[in-house]
Amino acid sequence: MKPWIYAVLICAVVALAVGVWWLQGWRQSNARARDLAAIEELHRKDVAATLAGDPEALAELWADDAVRLEHGGPAEVGKQLIFHNDKKQKAEHPETSILSYEPEIVEIKLVGEWAFEWGYFKSSWKPTAESPVQSFRGKLLRILQRQRDGSWKFSHVAWNLADEQPSP
Repeated sequence: MKPWIYAVLICAVVALAVGVWWLQGWRQSNARARDLAAIEELHRKDVAATLAGDPEALAELWADDAVRLEHGGPAEVGKQLIFHNDKKQKAEHPETSILSYEPEIVEIKLVGEWAFEWGYFKSSWKPTAESPVQSFRGKLLRILQRQRDGSWKFSHVAWNLADEQPSP
């Protein structure tokens, strides 16, 4: 075989390897963009369901084996218990209206079918129409799980009151 054929073959192999490497990077970048868009959709639904005070819509955002750790309360394990408690809260305080809920997600890390995010949120509400507006700022840590259809749901959520320091 002539020496120039070896050079052509080596160049072809290198070009193929670079092409495969580039394609894998492009696919990973595309998958990350899809995941981030789906997570943003979960965030949008979370805000809408929270502002509506809708226990059914909120329940749709949780994985079946979800865990919620809320400020001042016991651990709630399972989507059904979280839904039950949200429904009970709504029944016990039917006049409460959520005026604002503004999450500020500082960081999202994607690891396979899991996403880890942390940040802050502000919320304001009125217990009754005649009550003054009440508000607070919280900090949150959430674990999300990708579903088979590509959507994301909350798997584990913990939040607590934030100090008065401004968010980064």
